[in-house]
Amino acid sequence: ATTLNVLVLTPRSAELHEKLPPKKAADTSKMILSPMPGLVVTLDVIPGQLVRAGEAVCVVEAMKMQNIIRAERDGTVKTVGAKAGDSVAADEVLVEFA
Repeated sequence: ATTLNVLVLTPRSAELHEKLPPKKAADTSKMILSPMPGLVVTLDVIPGQLVRAGEAVCVVEAMKMQNIIRAERDGTVKTVGAKAGDSVAADEVLVEFA
C-alpha cells in the first residue's frame, strides 16, 4: 500500500505556495523531551549539573508504567522544565542543556 499526501490548490495559491521558504525543523539537540504524555515522578537533575550520556534525568509515569528518561549525550543542565508531580505532554521539554 502506498500513501500520498496531496495538496489541491487554485493556480494562484499554487504559485504563491511555491514561493514559501521550506520550513526548518526545530533544533531539539540540546533538549530532552517527554516521549509521551504522563506524570513526572522524579526529576533527578538541577541547573548547572553535568550529565553524561545514558544517565537517568527523570522518571515519567504513563499508563501505570514508570519510564526512565536518560540523557542522549553529555551536557550541562541549563534549565529544568518540569518538577516531580507535574503532568507533561508528549514532546514537552523536560531538560535543556547549555
